[in-house]
Amino acid sequence: MSEGCGIVDPDAPEPSEKKRWYMNEKPQREGMYEPTPHEHCANILTHGIAILPSLIIMQVLMSASHRELQYYIMIIYGIATILLFAMSTAYHLAEYLYRPHQSTGFSRKLRYYLHLMDRSTIYFFIAASATPWLALRHCALLGKNLKWIVWVSAILGISYQFKFHERYKTLETVLYFIVSAIPYLGMITMSDRTGLPLMLLGGAVYAIGVVFFKLDGVVPFAHAIWHVHVLLGASIHTYAIYATLLGPDKYNPFPEVDFD
Repeated sequence: MSEGCGIVDPDAPEPSEKKRWYMNEKPQREGMYEPTPHEHCANILTHGIAILPSLIIMQVLMSASHRELQYYIMIIYGIATILLFAMSTAYHLAEYLYRPHQSTGFSRKLRYYLHLMDRSTIYFFIAASATPWLALRHCALLGKNLKWIVWVSAILGISYQFKFHERYKTLETVLYFIVSAIPYLGMITMSDRTGLPLMLLGGAVYAIGVVFFKLDGVVPFAHAIWHVHVLLGASIHTYAIYATLLGPDKYNPFPEVDFD
């Protein structure tokens, strides 16, 4: 996941900036931040280390599912989580390998489209993270409708990325906040609110991380710190799903299902 180190136009020339090992200068308003090589490595590692565990945890969630709806929702959630960390890692690896040296037309376009996919995957992950709560818990009318609205919002957000990628950075951040907040409106209508405090805690971790998301060039390794917050927030939400949403549902009992 990336904010400042993006590409607005893949055909534009590279900017020239004064470089330091721990942090470069803050970009101009709506400009691109140039991470140092050390920051690039930190950006790669802080999400790269989550790919393999995400694959394992997806299998754990699927195995813990008690009925088909839980099982298929865990597949969606698992895929979204894997893609979130994989696309982020792929993009930052491309940034490290090709920016600013060896900046050919191909490498710039590669970085541009990886960044575009990285940003779009965030919307997919937000919707996939909300779906277990809105679909597996009994909610009032608002919650029942929001499980579809959150996916429509994610699709609109992805469409926005393809049309206006990196043009209005502050607006992009606001859109992420809005789409992320939508599910919480439905969660407060759940008949069983077990696990909701963990969801709120994870949301708070994400929100704190956004502060660092906007501090490239101000705080050294700010983007890697944001990545750590994403990793922690996703871990808290995943544990909440595993501990409180999977298994027999006392409000909607089903016989145990064997998926082996």
